[in-house]
Amino acid sequence: MDTLEKLEREVEFWKRYNSQLSEMLNGLQKEKAKAVRVLQQKQAELARLKQVRMAKARKVMAV
Repeated sequence: MDTLEKLEREVEFWKRYNSQLSEMLNGLQKEKAKAVRVLQQKQAELARLKQVRMAKARKVMAV
């Protein structure tokens, strides 16, 4: 195998590797977006429940 063939094989390897990494990144970006949405929903739910608890506590103190 001469230098040209060796270099061509290396270029093909790095092209495939780059493509695989791109696919992995796309998948991870989608998963991260999903995790961010779930986190935001849970934070909103927590804030709402804290408000309900505070409102109940105020009613108890007012009575």
